[in-house]
Amino acid sequence: MSLERNILVIAGEPSGDFQASLLISEFFKFFPDVHFWGFGGEKMRNAGAEILVDVSHLAVMGLFDVVAHIPKLKRFMRELCAEVERRKPTGAILVDYPGFNLSLAQKLKKQKIPVGYYISPQFWAWGENRVRKVKKFIDRMVCILPFEKEFYARHHIDVEYVGHPFVDVVSPEVSEAEFRRETEIGDADFIAVLPGSREKEIFRILPPMLEIFKILRERHRSLMAVVAAAPGREKIIENLAISEGIKIVSGRTYSAMKYARAGMIASGSATLEAMISRLPSVVLYRVDPLSWKIGRMLIKSPHIALANLVAGGKIFPEFIQNLNIEKIADEMEKIMYDNFRRNNITAQMESAVAKLGKGGASQKAAGIFSELFFGG
Repeated sequence: MSLERNILVIAGEPSGDFQASLLISEFFKFFPDVHFWGFGGEKMRNAGAEILVDVSHLAVMGLFDVVAHIPKLKRFMRELCAEVERRKPTGAILVDYPGFNLSLAQKLKKQKIPVGYYISPQFWAWGENRVRKVKKFIDRMVCILPFEKEFYARHHIDVEYVGHPFVDVVSPEVSEAEFRRETEIGDADFIAVLPGSREKEIFRILPPMLEIFKILRERHRSLMAVVAAAPGREKIIENLAISEGIKIVSGRTYSAMKYARAGMIASGSATLEAMISRLPSVVLYRVDPLSWKIGRMLIKSPHIALANLVAGGKIFPEFIQNLNIEKIADEMEKIMYDNFRRNNITAQMESAVAKLGKGGASQKAAGIFSELFFGG
């Protein structure tokens, strides 16, 4: 079987699923007859892609998760390669997820399938030696973070920087009045709580976030918290977030970010969304102890939060692994009510957001990959 003009897309995590869905939507504007298929999630499916394996079976967190998933990932790889042989794709777009995707790229190159990579793995933070695989197996690397082009240039690899897709999509879903009415928080100040999208991530990070909110609420009795639940994680969060003053929302993340007084955010792409929303925030993260110990030896980046890496400084305070609840509560109070501190963070956010481009990233990326696959 060979589907004419079909493109393989591999996104192994919810964030990649989202970015790939934007890319696919732009592709369809110019090539409505192309068939997209591969690994992804609900957003890719809604954009029109055929999903063979859902991201819920792929996303891992920490060393133990990776080891436990190896047999499953090997099986997925075998089945995918058989499907590639059957469908003979015009090209492949690999989205982040380096452990799987770089191995797949090598196999695709042997079959002379053009390979595009969208959203560079964080080689600048760890695993820099794997950059050579990009040079060997990837035909076109498209980056969305401003410092990545310079990083690759140091390794004599030419990449394309298109800006960040979040610039186009991070916007409140409803007005502030409607959001406050929906959540029944009235005129009260509230904080936005974003505990991540992975199940284990939520179990590790949300409980200390709730403890921090409890301290803040004891100091400011009218303060509320809005917890943004990723799709499919509502029930988990409902079972954990049963304290007074907490509201749970789904499908209103950008509204929560835009109208909140401050944010508590699990490290990841959400820190960029907070920065674009101009939300003063603190960043929390922790993994299992062994993963953390190994990570400290491997990670070379001066910051964990993507927002801080883009800004070139710590605009969002970072609290990683050993979470001091009282200290984080004190920091949250400062960014909520210390006007000098808030104004300073806001100014730094404005400067950093300007580095993310003026929009149109997904459209530019679609153009680059279409040229790779279809020419001209």
